[in-house]
Amino acid sequence: MGSFATAAALAAILAAVLGADPRARLEALRARSAAEEAAARTLREREGSLLGTLEGAEKALRDAEAVGREAEETRTAAERLLVSARAEEAAAQSRLTALEAELSPRLRARARAGALSELWLLASSASLGEMTKNRHLWGRIAAHDLALLREASEARGAREHARVARAGEAERIGALAREASARRDAAAASRESRRNMLAAVRNARELHERAAVEAAGQSAKLAEFLAALPPPSARGFRHSGFALLHGLLPYPAAGPIEVGFGRVVDPRFNTVTVQKGLDIRAPPGAEVRAVAPGRVVHAGWFRGYGNLVIVDHGDGYHTLVAHLASMSTAIGEEVPGGSLLGTVGDTGSLKGPYLYFELREKGRPVDPRAWLRP
Repeated sequence: MGSFATAAALAAILAAVLGADPRARLEALRARSAAEEAAARTLREREGSLLGTLEGAEKALRDAEAVGREAEETRTAAERLLVSARAEEAAAQSRLTALEAELSPRLRARARAGALSELWLLASSASLGEMTKNRHLWGRIAAHDLALLREASEARGAREHARVARAGEAERIGALAREASARRDAAAASRESRRNMLAAVRNARELHERAAVEAAGQSAKLAEFLAALPPPSARGFRHSGFALLHGLLPYPAAGPIEVGFGRVVDPRFNTVTVQKGLDIRAPPGAEVRAVAPGRVVHAGWFRGYGNLVIVDHGDGYHTLVAHLASMSTAIGEEVPGGSLLGTVGDTGSLKGPYLYFELREKGRPVDPRAWLRP
């Protein structure tokens, strides 16, 4: 842990821990232990790619969050089914209650009259015609009562079916809620692991320098990727007039320029890196828009840049927006100026959420600030 805290800082932590109550001391020691383990894991991975490790952590986080959203959506759908099942059960119970109320008086009357009630009715008839009529009416009453009994039996069955369905949905919702909670916990653990790794990169000079070297290597690969794209004439942008927009381009996202183009000196480690674009400190989720008309030639993941969208504006000009949280376009899509490309995020970022913006002329990075509106 010596690479991550000075002796004074450790002394301050120890003093704070010893001065707290036992429960607070335990929590502080656990937090410190977790931080030390995370730092040790990161240091053990020095032989591998830091950007690759970051990419793996981000993928785990995205997967956990996606599965968590799916579990939450399934649980919400199950809750809607539970509401429907409860309504069906209530309707079946209401119908059964009504049928029982209609049947009960007649069934009690027939029970009091006994098995000879029909013979008594026929015997009390004044004539043969009245006897025939009474027998016909008796048959209709009996048939009606039998139909009501069958309907009551069906209503009772429907109520039981609805009750079983309701109980099943309630049990499924409980399981889905537990799964969604577990997925949220997994996403939170993945997010914490990523934070710890980023903290180690920021605090350890060796890791910081290695990350800068890897980032420079990825920048070279990005230049190779752009150079391999078909020439502008093959994509219908022979004369786009983009050069006339010098000093007139809108910002791709609202926010101040935090790091400019060119040589950048890290104030903490006094290391020098070459910045080929601008860091715009825009809030997470802010809209990112095309600065001019063009065609999307890349919309996807690029190591070191996270979610990256590249727009070909013709005449050999490309703009790049990186570290997007989401992308709202696809390769080959024609985009007018001002159209939505995605939202600000921190994918592939070692600096937290911000927008990285590049402008390239015939593959060569140029200072975008000179092209943007004052």
